[in-house]
Amino acid sequence: MPRNKFCSCGNLIGENEKCPCKKKQRKSKAEIERNKELMTTKWKRFRKEIIMRDGAHCKRCLAKYNIITASNLQVHHIKPRIRYPELTYEQTNCVTLCRRCNTEYGTVEHLDFDFKPAEQEDIGEHYIL
Repeated sequence: MPRNKFCSCGNLIGENEKCPCKKKQRKSKAEIERNKELMTTKWKRFRKEIIMRDGAHCKRCLAKYNIITASNLQVHHIKPRIRYPELTYEQTNCVTLCRRCNTEYGTVEHLDFDFKPAEQEDIGEHYIL
């Protein structure tokens, strides 16, 4: 007869099974590792400059729905930084989106609206390693 055990979270699992809570923890650690770059001062400055360049509103909401969304703003990488890490700080690869629009895009490598970033001198000069 198979034996069961309790995980530290309280779930009853089989003796040779791993609790779903442990899988979530591993995913969280992997996600934290992948997102380390987004915690740096360099990224925070770059993010702020991109949002200011784009007028501090979601470019997609304005282009597609004629709505100005200025809350929950994020910097979206047109070519995903996971696949193209060398483009993480490339201003022409970034656009300001609200959380909803950014989530809808995921890692799709194109935009569904016309976007041309405004020219901004010396945005890249601050980010040379």
